[in-house]
Amino acid sequence: MTSNSVGIIGSGAWGCALAHAFSIAGNEVMLWGRSAETINDINECHENKIYLKGLKLDNDIVATTNLKSVCEKDILVLAVPTQQVRDVSRTIHQYLKSNKPVISSAKGFELKTGKLVSEILAETLSNIRIGILSGPTFASEVITGWPTAATFAMQDQDFATRLAEKLSSTSFRLYTSDDIIGTQVGGAVKNIIAIACGIASGQGFGENTRAAIVTRGLAETARLAAAVGGNTETLSGLSGLGDFLLSCTSRKSRNFKFGELLGTGYSSQDALKRMEGVVEGFHSANPVIERAIQLNIDLPICFSVSSILAGNADVSSSIRQLLNRPIRNE
Repeated sequence: MTSNSVGIIGSGAWGCALAHAFSIAGNEVMLWGRSAETINDINECHENKIYLKGLKLDNDIVATTNLKSVCEKDILVLAVPTQQVRDVSRTIHQYLKSNKPVISSAKGFELKTGKLVSEILAETLSNIRIGILSGPTFASEVITGWPTAATFAMQDQDFATRLAEKLSSTSFRLYTSDDIIGTQVGGAVKNIIAIACGIASGQGFGENTRAAIVTRGLAETARLAAAVGGNTETLSGLSGLGDFLLSCTSRKSRNFKFGELLGTGYSSQDALKRMEGVVEGFHSANPVIERAIQLNIDLPICFSVSSILAGNADVSSSIRQLLNRPIRNE
């Protein structure tokens, strides 16, 4: 099968990991970033020294600060945080041809509108094929070459399968789904539940507590996914359970690490200052709650995390209160 050219917008850890994975799969990859220093490091040293120090990227990756050049590639990937998607898509609109596949790897709800990334792209870009890439993926492990699998959601399954075949390799596998909504909800709410698990860890609670939070958090996620038009079965896959298992159990997860700082007594703002990269769960918590209120859905863990982030709840008692809710059928 012939190779495709892939343009990736975003030179952070995940953008670089995707560039590496897609280049290893035999595609021509161009990576865009704002920082000339980072771009030079990638081109000359094949390394992102800020976020992935010591990990070598594939030599064939070309990095650039020319946004138009990246947008002219056959496949475009947005590897930017959720809160930047709207501005980026408005900027690139002028460069995109009709029917171009635009794939987002962001996991969150937009803070100002409460919308998912696919909804943002549908508003800001016309005549494109929207794809969502989500799943249990740490950037460093992708670049190291450890076996990784993720969900690739797109409405046109035949087209999605062809793209997945081009972008996959022996160590990075994409599994297709037509559930764009459920795939996004799984990745977004997972970040909030990971914060809750981090808080519990910081408070000194054990594995039993974490298992309860993950299980009940997954149930909350399924309720929200169904309410906004997703398929609850999607939450049993890579973009649901798989992502939960990864992010809710490891300090490699920014959301878990951020929650752990909260659990040890840091304020939200002080904890954010100690983080490298974006903590998506911090930004998604309030939009998720607002959407849940509109849809009359009970999301107790998400509500508790949102209250803690806003400074309206006591961290030390919140987890216990969650597990002391009225007895009812599971």
